[in-house]
Amino acid sequence: MVAQVPAQRPKRATQTVKKSRGVGAWKARPRAPRASRQKVIGILYGEGCDFHCVKNTCILLSSSEFKLKLIDIKDVRKQRTLESLDVLLVGGGDDDDNRTDTREGRLDADNHYGRGQRRALGKQGMRAIVRKVKGGLMYVGICAGAYLASAKTVEFGCDQGAMNLRLCEVDIHREAVFAGGVTGAVELRTPKLVDEGLRRVLGRGCTMRFDDSAVMNVLDPESVTVLATYKRPVLRRTLALTVPKNTSGKLAYSGTHRYLKHQHEMVGRPAVVLSQLQQGKVLLFGPHPELHPVAPGLLPDRSSRSILKDLILNLLEEKST
Repeated sequence: MVAQVPAQRPKRATQTVKKSRGVGAWKARPRAPRASRQKVIGILYGEGCDFHCVKNTCILLSSSEFKLKLIDIKDVRKQRTLESLDVLLVGGGDDDDNRTDTREGRLDADNHYGRGQRRALGKQGMRAIVRKVKGGLMYVGICAGAYLASAKTVEFGCDQGAMNLRLCEVDIHREAVFAGGVTGAVELRTPKLVDEGLRRVLGRGCTMRFDDSAVMNVLDPESVTVLATYKRPVLRRTLALTVPKNTSGKLAYSGTHRYLKHQHEMVGRPAVVLSQLQQGKVLLFGPHPELHPVAPGLLPDRSSRSILKDLILNLLEEKST
C-alpha cells in the first residue's frame, strides 16, 4: 500500500499584508501629488495707471493658479520689489507725461493723463524692469503698458528724445493719430500660428476695447511673433473721437479729426505680439482684453474673460517645460 500523505491546506493566491506599525491601514496609501506653486503676478497701480484697468485685471486674474500682488509703480525702483514675481503686468493709463488732457470727462483728481508711467518709474525703475525681464521675469503690457515696453522714442515735451523700455522690437505707428482721442470697439484677426493653443485662446476675443491704444510696427520679424492684427478700423457705431488739448489748455488742432484721415492704416497692423528678451517673455496687447469693448467700465463678455489668464498660463507652462 502507498502511504497516504495528509492533505495540506492550499496556499492563498495573495499574501496577507501585515499591518504597519502606527499606520492603521492594511495597505500603503498612494502619495498625494505635490501641489504646484502659485505663480505670482505683480500688477502695477498708481501714477499713470488707470484704476478701472487695474480693477478689471485683478478680477480676471483671480484664480487658484495665481497669487496677485499689487505694486505701487513708484516702488519698482526700490530694491527687491520685483524679486518674488513670475509675471509683471503693466496695464492701461499713460506711458507719457507730456500731455494735458481731460478727455472722457474725468475729474482732474482722477485724470491719469499728463502723469505718465515713465516718470513714475524713473530711470531706476525702468532699469529694474529690463534687468528682471532679461533674467526670466515675464512682462505683460496692455495699451499704455505696451507703449512703455516698445522701442518708442518720445517726440515732444520735456522728455523729448528719451526712449521707452524696448523690451520688444516694436514701435508705435502714428501715435499722434491713434492715441489722439480715439475710443471704441475693434475686431482682431488671429493669423495661422505654429502654436494652435494660443490661436484657440485668442479666438475667444475677436473684439476688444480700443482706447488710444497701440497700433504697432514690427522692427525685427525674427524676434517678434504677431499673435493678432487689427481686422478693420474701430467699428463706426462704437467710435468716439475727441481732440486732445495742448499744454496751454487749447485744442491741439482744428478741422477733421486726424484719425479719420488715417484710420485704414491700422488694418493688418499688429495688435497683440509676443517676443523674448534673453530669458524673459514679453506679451503686449495694443487694445484692452480686460475691458468690455463698448462699455469699458464693465468686464468683457463671458467668452472673452479667460483670454488674459489662459494666455499667461500657456506661456508660463511653455517656459517651465
